[in-house]
Amino acid sequence: MNKRDLTNIIIPFVYFIAGSTALAGVATTFYYKEDLGLTVPQVGILGSISLIPWSIKPIYGIISDRVPVYGFRRRPYLFLSGILGAIGYYSLATWVQSFYGAFIAVFISAMGFALADVIVDGIVAERSKTQKIAGRLQSICRASLLSGALAVSYLSGVLVEKIGARNVFYIVGTLPLLTCIFSVFISEKLEELQKFSILETWRKFKNAVTPALIWSVFFLFVWRATPSSGGAFNYFLIDELKFSPEFFGRLALISYASGIVGVLIFRKYLISIPLRTLFFWIIIASVVLSMPSIGLIYGWYEYIGVSARWFAMADTLVSGPLTEIGFLPLLVLAARICPKGIEATMFAVFASIMNIGLAVSDLGGAWLSAIFDVRQATEVLSANYDNLDKVLWIAILSSFLPMIFLRKLPDTRVSEEVIVASGSRQLATSLEPEKREIV
Repeated sequence: MNKRDLTNIIIPFVYFIAGSTALAGVATTFYYKEDLGLTVPQVGILGSISLIPWSIKPIYGIISDRVPVYGFRRRPYLFLSGILGAIGYYSLATWVQSFYGAFIAVFISAMGFALADVIVDGIVAERSKTQKIAGRLQSICRASLLSGALAVSYLSGVLVEKIGARNVFYIVGTLPLLTCIFSVFISEKLEELQKFSILETWRKFKNAVTPALIWSVFFLFVWRATPSSGGAFNYFLIDELKFSPEFFGRLALISYASGIVGVLIFRKYLISIPLRTLFFWIIIASVVLSMPSIGLIYGWYEYIGVSARWFAMADTLVSGPLTEIGFLPLLVLAARICPKGIEATMFAVFASIMNIGLAVSDLGGAWLSAIFDVRQATEVLSANYDNLDKVLWIAILSSFLPMIFLRKLPDTRVSEEVIVASGSRQLATSLEPEKREIV
C-alpha cells in the first residue's frame, strides 16, 4: 500500500505556524521602543533588513533544486528553516541589547521564514493551473496564515504586559520548531530527479520575458514600494494616544478576524474578476479607507463623540478585509504568469521583487520621518509628531502610483474562464504569475 501523501495537509499547517509568530508583533513594537530605545528611522531600517532574506528567495529555490541533502530536496530545507527561525527569536529573548544585535537576530529569523516560504510556495505555484485554482490555493494558504495570527493576536498584547517582551520571544521561538516536525512528513521521492540546468532555466526565463510580464513586474514593485509611515505612527499611538500593549493586541485580533472575512469575500465573489478591474477599485478603496488613520492624528474622533480607541477599532474592522482583498490578487498574478517548468524559481523571483519593494517602502517611511523630524521622546529631546500628518498624507496619496501601470497588466485568465465571464472574448496574452510579499 502506498504511503499517504500528507503534503497538501502540511502546507496549510506551515502557514498556520508562520501566522502564529504574530504573537511577537506587539512585543516587537514595545521591545524596540522601550527595551532597546530605538529611533523611528532605526525601526524603519530594521523593517527593511527583515525583508532582505525575502528579497533573495530565488537563491534558496536554486539551492533547494540543485543541492539535495541525503537525496531530499525539500524536507531538509524546511527543517533548517525552523531552526533558523527559532535562533532568531531566542536571540531577541536573550543576548540582544542594541540595534546591531537586533539587526543580526531579525536577519536570521527572516532567513528561516523566507526559506520555508520558498519550499511551500513552489508547491502551490506548480498546482496553480488556472486563475480560479490559483485563487483557491492562495486563499487557503492565506486563510491558514491569518488563522494562526488570529489564534494568538489578543495574547500578543496581554503577554507583553504580564511577562515582558523578551519572554514573549522565548515562546515565539518554539513555534518554528514545529515546522521542523512537519518537515518530516513532507512526501518526497528519493529516486534521482531531473537534473536542474541553469542554462535551461535561463532559456525558459528569457523566453518568458514578454512586455506583459515586464509591465506586471513594474506594477508589483511600485504597488509594494510606495512609502509607509514607518514606525512613526505606532510610536504616536503609544506616546500621544496612550495605547497599551493589551489594546494593540485587541487591534491585532480585529485585524486578523476581519482579514479572514476579506479572504472569504475574495474566494466567494472576486476570484474570477479580471485583475485589472479588481486592482483599480482596490487602489481607490485603499486611499479612501486610509483616511481614519489621518483622523486619529487630527482628532476626528472627538467631533463624532467617541474615544480614540473606539475610532481605531472601527478603522481596523473596516480596513482589515481590504488588506487581504488587495493582497490575494497580487499572489494570483504572480502564480499565473510563472512560465511552465520553472514555476518555483520564477515565483520566487516575483516574490523577491515585491519584497524589495517592501524594503523600499520601509526605507521611504524612515526617510520621510527623518525629513519631517518626526521622533519619539529621548533623554535629551522631547517627542515631535507635529509633521506626522504630512508623512501619512504622502504615504496615502502615493498609493495612486500603481495606476500608471494598470492598463499594461495582462489578462491572466485562461480562455475557458474568459468565455464563462464574457461569453465570447478569448485570451490574447500568454499566462504569467504574480505574487506578493511575505512573507
